[in-house]
Amino acid sequence: MEEQPPIVSDTSELPRNGRSSMVLLSSQWTLFWRVFMPVFGTVFLGGFALLFWLTPADEVYRSYSIWWPRGIALGLWFLWLWYVKTSLWPLKRLDADDAYVYVTDYWTTVRYPWADVSHVVVGRRRATLHLKGKGRFGRHIHFLPGTHCHEWLQQRGLAVQK
Repeated sequence: MEEQPPIVSDTSELPRNGRSSMVLLSSQWTLFWRVFMPVFGTVFLGGFALLFWLTPADEVYRSYSIWWPRGIALGLWFLWLWYVKTSLWPLKRLDADDAYVYVTDYWTTVRYPWADVSHVVVGRRRATLHLKGKGRFGRHIHFLPGTHCHEWLQQRGLAVQK
């Protein structure tokens, strides 16, 4: 009898059902920055502003008008809401395989074929997926790049360094 080579028992690298495995392109911190920080910061600063607005003026001993702290607290709250809307809320989670990129905002998940992606600009702290046409989340999808995102995209010829 002839000797046969041993069978490899590690099947983690093999595709499942003829499809490649999913890769997380965005950072694990996306959930924290996308969901937790906006909720926590809005509740905290909203409570801080309400403290100044609901406290009667005659119960506070100060040498200046009560409207200064009330205005500053309200201004901080509006500044926080603007920051959340422009910087944190646009962040998405991206997963990918060889055929599709999956984009989610933790409520809705959309699948785009790689043919619809023109390129991905990967910066140090932020990355942007550019679509050829407008999708559910717009033409430009912002995400926090994960540790292996740049290498995975470079292997497929999609990454552009900022």
